[in-house]
Amino acid sequence: MSPVVITLVAVGSLIVLALALYAGKLIAQVKEQQNQAKLIAAQRQADLAKQNNYLIDSIQLIAKAVLEQQCELSEAAIRICRLLEKVYTVKDEHYPGTYPALHELDSFLADYPTHEGYKSLKKQERMRFDVERAKQELKLKEAIEQECQSLISFSIENGAS
Repeated sequence: MSPVVITLVAVGSLIVLALALYAGKLIAQVKEQQNQAKLIAAQRQADLAKQNNYLIDSIQLIAKAVLEQQCELSEAAIRICRLLEKVYTVKDEHYPGTYPALHELDSFLADYPTHEGYKSLKKQERMRFDVERAKQELKLKEAIEQECQSLISFSIENGAS
């Protein structure tokens, strides 16, 4: 073999070796990225589960408080509806359809003034708001209590249980 052919074969071999090493490095980087992505996904799932457990515990606690008459229906409706909005589920849940009385009271109260807005009202206006709210609570009391009874065992797997 001539020195030129040997040189070309050697140079070609070095190029192939360099490309193989580079490809190996890229494959290692891809595997590392995939492992990182799996770890991040697992951590995200754990964080979601922790957040959901907190939300579910809060929903169950408020539902129990309603049934033990330790929480006003209006406050419970507002709090439970906000918590249900934050619960993460894989499939789309339609909680307003599952708990219509709570959502009806929540919608009724949506335009009511709160905190400073309520305090700034005249006594007569506050009384009018309180009477309207009490009428709505009385109208929905039995249905809300039934919904709260089912919310005591609320979980993501069984939704309304």
